[in-house]
Amino acid sequence: MSQPQDEQTNKSLIEELISTKIVYQGKYIRTEEQTVRQPDGKEAIREIVSPPNAVGIFAIDADDTVYMVLQYRPAVCQVTLEIPAGILDPGELPRETAIRECEEEIGLTPGKLDFLFSYYHSVGFSTGKIDIFRATDFTPAINAHTDPSEFLEVVTMPLEALYKKCINGEIVDSKTLLAVLWHKQGIL
Repeated sequence: MSQPQDEQTNKSLIEELISTKIVYQGKYIRTEEQTVRQPDGKEAIREIVSPPNAVGIFAIDADDTVYMVLQYRPAVCQVTLEIPAGILDPGELPRETAIRECEEEIGLTPGKLDFLFSYYHSVGFSTGKIDIFRATDFTPAINAHTDPSEFLEVVTMPLEALYKKCINGEIVDSKTLLAVLWHKQGIL
């Protein structure tokens, strides 16, 4: 087994893009079929989904109460427990989106908002990236309202109870798992 190397030294693994065909263009996502030349010279097809970038907000108060939302996710056919989140509107900065989503989804405006990390939620086929923020020091939002197409329920939970749900496999949402586990490890 080889040792991990810097990305720059692994140029022999990079595929050459030959052509791109847009298969689907919807309101939020685009799907492409890419023809690539692999490092061994053979051609292959790659299917790439491009959703809009998003933010997730780990909203926690001074008492270690975490603000969450329950909502139905049709892609997995279930109601999920998640940290507040949302996609960036055109021209909107991730920090602006995080504040807007806190106000819309949990009815609170964060007094402090810290950028924590970014990650690509499914590197095998998606370009989608999520920026995670920690929100604290809340005041009631002046313009609290949910998006008209969103149906969700706000849930508050002690951090320890949420952590147990994460390690017991009850939380299936990646942004929530990452934010909670990083927090518990003292990384945040």
